Amino acid sequence: IPRSNGALGFAQYLPKEVFLRTQTQIMDIVCMALAGRAAEEIFFGRVTTGASDDLKRVTGLVYSTIQLYGMNDRLGQLSFPKDQDAFFDVRPYSEKTAKAMDEEARNIVDAAYQRTLDLLREKKEQVEGVANMLLDK
Repeated sequence: IPRSNGALGFAQYLPKEVFLRTQTQIMDIVCMALAGRAAEEIFFGRVTTGASDDLKRVTGLVYSTIQLYGMNDRLGQLSFPKDQDAFFDVRPYSEKTAKAMDEEARNIVDAAYQRTLDLLREKKEQVEGVANMLLDK
């Protein structure tokens, strides 16, 4: 539901007070960020560009689990932080590893999106009830 003139919708995230998160907590945040797009698909039968910022956040979080936090079984306990001072984008890993990262990121986001769709379909009546209450106000 739009809450301002400048945005089509609004997703508010928890404050950045938590410095340590489990992989499960990160995936819950990913699902929360995908919920707007999933709701569009379920309730309107199509998606819009409204979730672009959420998708950017999801992409960053998922790649962080893979590239920084070593939270991916396929790539293991490795961390590949980006050098912020580097003039060129130099990667300390091979093309094969980059491809594996991309494949894992896609699989993780796809699984999270499916989880989100399943949850929203399961709770569809409750979501509609909340939306109607907001429309009434």
